[in-house]
Amino acid sequence: MAERKRMRMAELAKVSGVSRETIHYYLREGLLPRPVKGGKTVAYYDESHLERLTLIRRLREEKYLPLAVIRRIVEAGPEGPTDRDVDTLSDVLSIDPTFRRSLAELATPDSESERIALELGLLGESVTQVSKNDPTEQRVLASVAQALSLEGDARQLTLDDMRACAQELSKLVDLEAGLFFDLVIRRGDMPSSIAALRSGRAAVARFITAYRDLMLRRVVDDVLAAINQGTRELEQLDYLELSEGEMIRLGAPVQRKEFQQRALAGDAAAANDLVWHLFVLGTADDLCALPPKVKELLRPRARFLVAAARAEHDPITERDALAAQLDKSGSFSLGQVLVAQVRLASFAREKRSDQGFLELAVPVLHDLACATPEQDADPLASACAFHRRGLIRLALPRVLGRHGRALEDLERALGVVLAAPGRISAASRARLEGNIRLSLGRLLLEMHKNAQAAEHLERARAIDPSGPVGVTARKEQRRIARR
Repeated sequence: MAERKRMRMAELAKVSGVSRETIHYYLREGLLPRPVKGGKTVAYYDESHLERLTLIRRLREEKYLPLAVIRRIVEAGPEGPTDRDVDTLSDVLSIDPTFRRSLAELATPDSESERIALELGLLGESVTQVSKNDPTEQRVLASVAQALSLEGDARQLTLDDMRACAQELSKLVDLEAGLFFDLVIRRGDMPSSIAALRSGRAAVARFITAYRDLMLRRVVDDVLAAINQGTRELEQLDYLELSEGEMIRLGAPVQRKEFQQRALAGDAAAANDLVWHLFVLGTADDLCALPPKVKELLRPRARFLVAAARAEHDPITERDALAAQLDKSGSFSLGQVLVAQVRLASFAREKRSDQGFLELAVPVLHDLACATPEQDADPLASACAFHRRGLIRLALPRVLGRHGRALEDLERALGVVLAAPGRISAASRARLEGNIRLSLGRLLLEMHKNAQAAEHLERARAIDPSGPVGVTARKEQRRIARR
């Protein structure tokens, strides 16, 4: 057998037309067999390396296959796909005409682009290193480099958007591949299936762009429509009473009377307990009707709750006074939440011509999000803050209220109530738990999580079967039964 001609790197690069840097890259990636060592700094290549380089070049430049696919082909060797299979794959992969753009036409990504792309999963979830000579990956990295050239919030929002798109588009591609191969199997004809894919690909690409724009416009439409409906609901959040019988059974009227008598006798602790009792179990009118003698005994938090009751009746006039009272109350997350509710309700009532609701609402929503009910040592205040914030978020347009965050608030409110036996009165616990579970059931039903919704609704119904909470829970249960 004739001995194969041996070449040094310079000769291999010249004969193959592939640069030394690219050959070194292929060696590192395992696309080329290792050379024969002729010494510490000498390596010899032969016709097998030239043949492999010719194959890789043909697959890349004629078939437009990415290096990841080429690697699988060369690793499989004779047992791998036939030339016809390679042709078929290249037809499927090169439907997008922009795929044919050379690396020279793309922006050159730097190491930071590569690091961010891998960190965010923008090259695929399982990818741990960048293939520098894969044009498909380089196109993605060029987009990442463009995002990194932005500053501040624009940069972060763009990267977050890219990550969200990558996650959802991965699912879309899996679905598209399934549709294509379903057609192949159904027709039993690969060429005609590829022709069908090629014919409609441009239309699908245009549809994706158009549909995204349509959905964004719908979001805007929904926000505008919900502003009129949802902002009205901010003044009267859905908070149902316990039935009179259940209130009596749990001792609420007796407790209220006791607090009132002791407060009128000058007991400051009882006066403050009375305010919290009325805030959870009574009405805004009850708080507004407290006699001056009792109000004089109140600590800052209780004074704030009385001011919040006044603001519920007249949010425009009282909102500034309420904010001033919050400043005197120290760290009080429930106060932050109630101020946000009053400000949003007042904006909805005012209908100012110089500013829209969205412009006014955004700073308030920021304050609402910054509240930290989990840090309040009082479980009743913590639970009420989580619950009220969840209700506010549900009353806002979906894209502003972010119903996923409303769900989290309601679940945390329930967790606080259930974890504080003895620290929250029986009646307060019943009203809070019943309303929280009712809101959770409705929201989960809206999210099509019927089993979880049914569990919360049944528990809400059991708390006060004949009262407003129980009656409303049964109505929602019938909705599940009709599905």
